[in-house]
Amino acid sequence: MSGYVDKTLAGGEEVIHRANFNWTYSFFPVFWFASGAAALAMFFFIQFAAEVPYEELRVGWWSAIIGGVAGSIILINHLIILATTEIVVTTYRFVYKTGLISRHTQEVSLNKIEEITLEQSVWGRILGFGQLVLRGTGVGVITLPDLDDPIRLRKIIENAKSALRLDQRERRRINEDDDDF
Repeated sequence: MSGYVDKTLAGGEEVIHRANFNWTYSFFPVFWFASGAAALAMFFFIQFAAEVPYEELRVGWWSAIIGGVAGSIILINHLIILATTEIVVTTYRFVYKTGLISRHTQEVSLNKIEEITLEQSVWGRILGFGQLVLRGTGVGVITLPDLDDPIRLRKIIENAKSALRLDQRERRRINEDDDDF
């Protein structure tokens, strides 16, 4: 199944790079799921391996079930976000798309990006993640979530902008040439 960006590519436009979330972005949803699952496993083994009757574990079982369900909901929601978010640099534009049923896109032409700001904490530097904030003409601000290697993504955007400027200069030079007639 092709994504939103693949379906909306213009003629001659190609995907240059797809950004990825850093593993730290998924840490807490996985942690909450694992905590709920561990509580369920613990009460399962207490009841069936140690043969403790259900009546003595009733409050614990219900707490573990609530924790397991809550952890599962948190993880499923997070997996949907991961699966339906696209952060893509093409030869002409930058696209940030979110949403499963409803769709929210923020797109900006590469030549309209005025500023790219990197927000990276000490832990972000150590673990290799950070947020980029793009400011452009007519689009306002696009704030991206924690991504893997944000410096590389910034460099890819800058290189794509440079290539686009060179391509436009080359087209102007060819169009101004009198030998084309």
